[in-house]
Parts: sequence; structure tokens; C-alpha cells
Amino acid sequence: MTEKVVFITGGNAGIGLATAVKFAKSGCHVAILGRREDANAMVKSQVEACGVKCATFAGDVTHESDVVAAIDKTCNELGRLDYAFNNAGVEQAPTPLADQSDEDYRRIIDVNVKGVWLCMQHEIPRMLENGGGAIVNTGSVASVIGMANIPLYIASKHAVLGLTRSVALEFAQQNVRVNAVCPGAVKTDLYDRFTGKNPEMEQAIEGMHPMGRSGTPDEIASAVYWLCHDATWTTGQAITLDGGFTAQ
Repeated sequence: MTEKVVFITGGNAGIGLATAVKFAKSGCHVAILGRREDANAMVKSQVEACGVKCATFAGDVTHESDVVAAIDKTCNELGRLDYAFNNAGVEQAPTPLADQSDEDYRRIIDVNVKGVWLCMQHEIPRMLENGGGAIVNTGSVASVIGMANIPLYIASKHAVLGLTRSVALEFAQQNVRVNAVCPGAVKTDLYDRFTGKNPEMEQAIEGMHPMGRSGTPDEIASAVYWLCHDATWTTGQAITLDGGFTAQ
């Protein structure tokens, strides 16, 4: 991984942060696109402590100008683009269908779907400059099942799989691999917002997973690393990491 470069959206917390550190420890330079400058600075410090370079950009994946500027900065400061982890996403609070709003729709679909689509549009040309690369998109167990009261989130994560598979086929012969990770419940800030840090709700969610616990960001980061670095004959796939949740 030495001298390779990975670009991570939503890379300043949770799974994105764990992935940034995982790649940095392997010798890979890291670029982060996240909305909060203070959190970006924290990640930059952690990544550079691993002895590699880190570029950060404060921006929004739903704005094409921000995506373009962040990828340009990545290539200008770090020299190239080999891997991308399109991880930025938002959750949906469980709400009856009749009470869901147009604002809910736009927020969830824009971040979870448009953000992935925009990033791939602008990542792939830069990867092709170096002969190819690998992309991992963040799906969810919600990409492969339904759940009551969160249809917008479910729809957005189903869409991530559709984007992943379609783009993987388009670039399969150009040495750009595109895959997705589909986590179950993972203890992150998003998890805390969803549960409201309610112990009873957390216990109920963990009980839904046959292994009896939620996942960790590091466990997802390891799968992202494998898909980028080792899974050289794998494209268009969704790797489910859920403690057995979808096996039931």
C-alpha cells in the first residue's frame, strides 16, 4: 500500500475514521471529505501519526463542486487516487409513513444516493489516469431487507447496491472494481442517534443479531481494506457484515 492514496467520505468519525487509520497503518496516504473542519483536523492528526500524508476537505457530498474540489485536492496534494470509500450517509428516525416529509426524502436520498453517484463520477476518471483502482460504497443490511417505518433509508441503501453493481459492470474491463459493504448495527455516532443512547433499545438491537452484539468500526474497516487491496477478482459484490442478522 506504500505510496497509494485512498479518498474517504464521511471519514472523520465512526467507520470512516476507523478505515482511515487502517489504511494509514498500511502505509497508504489518506484524503478525507467531511463536513466538520474540527473533526477533519482530528483525523489528520491521527493519520499523520502513522507516518503518512493526509489531505482534508470540509465539504458536502451532495454538492458536486465540493466533491470535485476535494478530489482535485487529493490528487494535487497526494499525487494520485487509487482507492475510494464512499461512506458518508445519514439515518432516518423511525416515523409512520404519513408523517414523513419531502425534507426527509431530499436529505436522505441526496446524501445516501446522490453523494455516492457524484463521488464515483469524479473518482473513476482520476483512477483511470493511473491504470485503475477500487471503490467501496457503504450500503447496509437495509440494502437487502425491508424494515417498517424507515422506507426512505431502506430505499436509499437499496439504491447504493444498484449503483455499485451497475458501475462495476461498466468499468470491469478498465481495471476499476466497485463493491459495497453492508453492515448491520455498528456502534458509531449514527447508531447513537438512532437509539438515542437508550439502553433498552440498544439491547433490543443487539439481540436481533445472532452473535449477540453490535459490530465495531474496525471490523467494517477490515472488510473495506480487503476489498480494496486483496480482493482483486471481486467486483459488483455486496459483502454483508452483520453478526448473522440477515441469515435468519
